[in-house]
Amino acid sequence: MFSALIYIGRFQPPHNGHFATIRKALEQTEKLLLFIGSHEVCRSLRNPFTTEERIEMLKISLTEDELKKIMIIPIHDSNYNHVEWVKELKKLSALHYPLSTSNTGIIGHKKDDTSYYLTLFPEWEFLEMPLLEGGLSSTEIRNKWLAGALTAQDKIPPSVYAYLQSKANEEWAKIQMEEYKLVEEYKKEWACTPYPPIFVAGDALVVCQGHILLIKRGAFPGKGLYAMAGGFLDSAEPIRHCAIRELIEETGIELEYEALDKSIKNHQVFDDPDREPRGRMISHTFFFDLQAQALPKLKAADDASEALWFPLKDIDKIRIQLGGDHYKIIKKMLLGLF
Repeated sequence: MFSALIYIGRFQPPHNGHFATIRKALEQTEKLLLFIGSHEVCRSLRNPFTTEERIEMLKISLTEDELKKIMIIPIHDSNYNHVEWVKELKKLSALHYPLSTSNTGIIGHKKDDTSYYLTLFPEWEFLEMPLLEGGLSSTEIRNKWLAGALTAQDKIPPSVYAYLQSKANEEWAKIQMEEYKLVEEYKKEWACTPYPPIFVAGDALVVCQGHILLIKRGAFPGKGLYAMAGGFLDSAEPIRHCAIRELIEETGIELEYEALDKSIKNHQVFDDPDREPRGRMISHTFFFDLQAQALPKLKAADDASEALWFPLKDIDKIRIQLGGDHYKIIKKMLLGLF
């Protein structure tokens, strides 16, 4: 018996494999610390359900006796800083339950490269779970739900199935389902290429007078969400030029190309394989530190429905409204986090 077991997942949504793992863990521990990843991220095809919705799906599918032994703990993602993420998980663990290094374990199944996090805790004994339900994945369930093809025979508890059906007519769900269809059509256009395409984008993190320049996306993916200005690299342009061009096109910022170019202070590459629903998208993000005495005027155009200066000190307040991994990129480039 373990004094505590750690189980980490996104549960988007929870399926029979998750519940089999939870019940196996409860047989071998006094307390199960169930970490809900991707906390406070925007709704997307990969993360359509909020933390609160996922917790509700878990709770309605577990018994009262099971829940007495479980502590559900939300945790933020940290795609570009695993060291900080490990520290955060250990800190949250200690806050919720006194852990003994010699009698604490982490449970899971190393299914592919996405299970890398299971190797980040060498001080905890790893309890390997076998392949369950033929390698069942939340992606399979999620895509069926988004396509309107989920059935009661799919490998989820009846309670989760009923919950998902009840959500399908909500406005946010209809938007996600519309985006899913458009993304699937987009992927079909690239289906005949000999290799999966890799896209490159130039993005602009612009700061001036304590404000950050954001756009509101006018089209899918991420329609209605805030983001940095940016877009696809043209075949005949340098990536630096791409970021400046997209910045001017989407925000109409009243500064000349040369002034923007001179204000670039930093450049980083962000390449999380899951950062974009249409396919592999690598972002070259340029940090523009404008020294203007007043905030330059803006006029949204192209893919942006709105362009605005937002107080940088309040960026945490809209993290769930920032598309993709843009919140993490902003925090990484400005503070070295995430």
